Amino acid sequence: MENQSIYNRIKSAMLPDGTLPEEFVLRQQPEQGMRFADGAMDGTIRYHMGPTENPDISGLTMVLEMASQERFRDAANALVTHFNNGGMMLPVVDALQDWIYDHTEKLSPEALGRFVVSLLMQSQDVESVKFALTVLEVLDLEMTDEMLEVLLVLAASEELTLFCLFIFSGLDDGNKIIYSLAKKLKGWGKIHAVSMLNPENAEITNWLLREGWRNNIMPEYSSMTAIKRGKLLSVISKPDVTKDDFSLAGELIDVSLDDGPIPGLAAYKKTRELFEVYLALAEKYAAELKDYSAIYDIRDFLGNSQLQGKEKLINKCSYLLDSQSCKKCVELAMDSGEGFYLGKVLGLDYAPRAMETLRREWETKYDIIDMLLRDRCYVDEIISLFEDVLPLEEMAEGPTNELGNSEEYREYGILSYVVQGLQQVPGKGEKLICVGLYSPVVGCRNIALNTVQKWMEKDYQLTPAMKEVISRLKKTEVHEATRKRLEKF
Repeated sequence: MENQSIYNRIKSAMLPDGTLPEEFVLRQQPEQGMRFADGAMDGTIRYHMGPTENPDISGLTMVLEMASQERFRDAANALVTHFNNGGMMLPVVDALQDWIYDHTEKLSPEALGRFVVSLLMQSQDVESVKFALTVLEVLDLEMTDEMLEVLLVLAASEELTLFCLFIFSGLDDGNKIIYSLAKKLKGWGKIHAVSMLNPENAEITNWLLREGWRNNIMPEYSSMTAIKRGKLLSVISKPDVTKDDFSLAGELIDVSLDDGPIPGLAAYKKTRELFEVYLALAEKYAAELKDYSAIYDIRDFLGNSQLQGKEKLINKCSYLLDSQSCKKCVELAMDSGEGFYLGKVLGLDYAPRAMETLRREWETKYDIIDMLLRDRCYVDEIISLFEDVLPLEEMAEGPTNELGNSEEYREYGILSYVVQGLQQVPGKGEKLICVGLYSPVVGCRNIALNTVQKWMEKDYQLTPAMKEVISRLKKTEVHEATRKRLEKF
């Protein structure tokens, strides 16, 4: 596997339907201590950072000139060296393509064409394949069936989808190809494909609205595209609008209220009209916890917005939330272990049922402690619960550089969450904090230090036991940044 080209790795792993197994990844090695999902690094650059201003692309232009001189081996080796030294392709795509347009006299399209095709088929370096796709986009090469098939194989990997999409978008039938890809992808590749998809017919428009924004990264990346290009307002304004249409609208609205990671409903020109139609439908169709949660979130959004006519909409939300049907729905939800946040804001007696759910489902619903500790409810009971259910004696193994990302360290994640929550209640849960301080997981130790620091800022005096653990940790800490941090304690 390690000696296979990127292309062959993808092709050999492809399933009969043209998709890749969920466990397939191109980036096998952790990067800076973290394992990124395929496409995550480029997704972050595209949506949160953008192109690099005035980048140094001299190393890449040298590769282009060497390849134009048919020094293919030297060019390929120089590429790998460039990217091994920290270079990434996406931030410099525009700059490199502009350079190509401006220096055609230095380049041989025929030689470059042979070079990039060989990279696409033979390179074992991910960024080198992206380089090849970037150059291929601006070369005036005929898109043969064979080349299209190669690109479709590469595009099946969410790490490479975006670069293939740049090429597909310039083809006569590019939108059809992008639509076909978008339906098969699930992560960053799907997000990129949806962003470039033109709703040229009713089928694509309907798919964008109902499925296009659903991905395994964050629906917020595509929800506004679904609302606009999927024509949500038009759908829920029709006389034959259904309960399913209403539920879909609630989901889409709810994930589009914030302005991150992309501008949400605050920047949408038809937000007021969308809310008016949705809230009118809510009188007829609202019946589930998710419906009333969406209505509450809309009210919260309106309270902080500058939307004209928002007072009328806020009153409508309050009317629906104050209704008996809403309260009955939330009461039933809390009885089954859900809806505690909404129950709290509606003034319902949420705490006893929240604590009972925590006792019963602590492994999956430990985030319930956020509300309970903030309200100083069942503090001692929460601490006693986690002291009993977590194997604390085994967990205080002493410091290592373990990141704790695997399933075997799941209990340390729970401990970290609880210890962080204890910031709300200085002096409570000392045993849990001491175990956190002396756990093998770096993040757990630092979260415990965060809590200790917050306590000290509130004039809490550390007990002898906590002082002893911190003193011992100073002598045994193996993580450099944490060791430096300990100097302040």
